[in-house]
Amino acid sequence: MKERLVTLGLAVAALFLCYALFLPKPPPEKLEQTRPLSSDSGASGYQAAWRWLKAEHIPVISLRHRFENLSADKAQRRTGNVLFTTLPHELPVRPEEASRLDEWIERGNSLVIAAALDDTPAWALAGAGRLVRDVGRLARLKLETTETKEAANKNSSAAQTLKSALKTLSESRDIEIEPRGAHPLMKGVHSLKLSSDLPASRWLATPMDSSGVLQVAQAADGGNAVIWIRRQGNGQVIVLGVAGLFSNRDLGSADNAKLLANLIGWSLEPGGAVIFDDAHQGAVDYYDAKAFFKDPRLHHTLWWLVVLWLAFVVGIQRFRGPLPDRQSADVTAFVGSSGDFFASVLTPPGVGARLLANFFNSIHRRLGTREDGSPVWEWLSSQASVSRDAIRELQELQIRVESGRRFDLPRLQNLLSELRGKII
Repeated sequence: MKERLVTLGLAVAALFLCYALFLPKPPPEKLEQTRPLSSDSGASGYQAAWRWLKAEHIPVISLRHRFENLSADKAQRRTGNVLFTTLPHELPVRPEEASRLDEWIERGNSLVIAAALDDTPAWALAGAGRLVRDVGRLARLKLETTETKEAANKNSSAAQTLKSALKTLSESRDIEIEPRGAHPLMKGVHSLKLSSDLPASRWLATPMDSSGVLQVAQAADGGNAVIWIRRQGNGQVIVLGVAGLFSNRDLGSADNAKLLANLIGWSLEPGGAVIFDDAHQGAVDYYDAKAFFKDPRLHHTLWWLVVLWLAFVVGIQRFRGPLPDRQSADVTAFVGSSGDFFASVLTPPGVGARLLANFFNSIHRRLGTREDGSPVWEWLSSQASVSRDAIRELQELQIRVESGRRFDLPRLQNLLSELRGKII
């Protein structure tokens, strides 16, 4: 029992060491929350917009690969398409992806960026640290909060900036947006409305290059722009400063659906498709190592393998029993075992020939002649101690041995022993 407990402890220690050194650790479990996916029917999902567009016979595509494969789908044209992407992304955009996306836009396509700037959905907290940088790179806009701008203009103190930030945190979570001047996107749109799970700041946008940026909508409470349009080659980038405007929860609020209809009608060309960027929200068709290692099915399988292995090691393996008391070797048993071994591999004629050769060689050695195993019958006959009958019997046994006939091997051994005792 003690050996089994020791084996169990060592096995558990080996498994723990293997897990600590080699296996990737799954991230901590997150609360299930809705994300801006075309297949998500939760509050932040886009399934309502997806179904609406399909009902209107508008081609829709769920992009489940990175931007390098934007034109890989045969169902879309090279130009006249509209891509919806929502930031912050769960899978960040790689630099080479951003370059390929720029080429795709400049060829004559439209990119719609719904960024959680003026609203803060619960799902956006994880990627908030890189949100401004990613929006600036994709839209080529420089973004800064209104509080930062005011502090720079008034050269206010750090205490005033902190006070302004605390004021922002106390603002209402309901966001209202109104058109700013006439534009095809705002045709028939009188107001837009959405809810934010958490408070957010207000943002200002300026282009990073010489191209201009058009502000077509603003926040109703402060007049800061919320929707920007910037031309890029033959295409355009439309930035929504809120992420939830077309979500399942808010698509039916105010004139949000009208804005979506205007956006598709103004940007989509005949034969083009509306593309939802699901890949960067975690819904991918290619191999994702992180998704593999956090899959609960993998961990359940590993635990079952560990349990079965421990059961085999501890329960089925035969452990070494106690050693018997040490005993001295039995010489008689050893000789008997050796005899049995030789008897199993040697034939009686072979043994008889060797006994005769050894006997005659002992006589040759005494006489100083060549030890070739040849018989010395004349010498034996001249010995007074050796009887004629013994010599005659030995000759008969030799003839039987050489001819391979049956003979009495023990008798041959005893006879040779008797003769050896008389002549030596």
